[in-house]
Amino acid sequence: MMNPIILEQIKSLYTENIEPLELLGGFHNNVFLSRNHKMVIKILDAETYRKINLLNEQEIINLMLLHGIKTPSLIPSKNGTPIELVEGKEKKFYLMAYSYIDGEVLSPSLKEDHLIKAWGKLLGKMHEITKLSSHAMKQNYLEWNHDIKNEDFAKGHGKIIEEKWKGYMDAFSALSKNENNYGIVHHDLHNENIMIANKDMYVLDFGDVRRSWYVYDAAIPSFHFMENNRNHTKLEQLQIYQNFTNLFFEGYAEETALSEDQLKLIPKFLEYRLLYSFLFFNNSFKGNEISTKVKSHLEKMRFRIENDVPFIPVL
Repeated sequence: MMNPIILEQIKSLYTENIEPLELLGGFHNNVFLSRNHKMVIKILDAETYRKINLLNEQEIINLMLLHGIKTPSLIPSKNGTPIELVEGKEKKFYLMAYSYIDGEVLSPSLKEDHLIKAWGKLLGKMHEITKLSSHAMKQNYLEWNHDIKNEDFAKGHGKIIEEKWKGYMDAFSALSKNENNYGIVHHDLHNENIMIANKDMYVLDFGDVRRSWYVYDAAIPSFHFMENNRNHTKLEQLQIYQNFTNLFFEGYAEETALSEDQLKLIPKFLEYRLLYSFLFFNNSFKGNEISTKVKSHLEKMRFRIENDVPFIPVL
């Protein structure tokens, strides 16, 4: 249920008859839908979310729409602004409203080859757009590691985890950055951030936009797809991985290029994403009760990380 103090401010900023509001989800159960107005509203804790991130999201959404990428557009408030700051009982919150797209997100066990290839092609086009438009973008985009605070991000999770984390931070800090391999990326284009509506493919949730390596951004869909398919045998997992990456990067290459040196980094970025995800979820749930299912999943992730279980199955 939405905080009534926030609800009244949403009504005054957008429309009085915005109810009923349905909880769509979001990592913090902070995304709501008004079907009456085909509007999705995000409520963001101002202590957690920096306004610069929201301004970055606003600019990248407008840029993608300008270049033909389908994504929900931002809906301005009655004040004509797409980002509003409101007062809760004890905290301040940012509000952002988006047009609602009625469709289906990609299945975690996606088997349609043409959709996997289209997914890769879409990300390739997004990368090419930011490469060609970087000179005209006005926002100061945050760096790849702005939200992980290096050693502190892994602190308290055990010696093995802490040492592995430091190793990745040192290795990535030494990686080259140039206009061809490093730029503004989505950073979270897993299957649930791709929606099919009226046979078109839409990109959802630019909330994690930042500067990073294009190849890391291109590895993220493979990571999440494989994590969704761990209930198969090793041989089946390997076949799934090979089929997915072949199709995905075939589509990607139709729009932009990754060098051989960049492609060689994919296994390392996949292993890193596992550690990053483990720490992100642990830190996010800190101080909160964790369900048995989530706890079991985190324990399995820890085992894989600490015992160097290859992300890409080895037969």
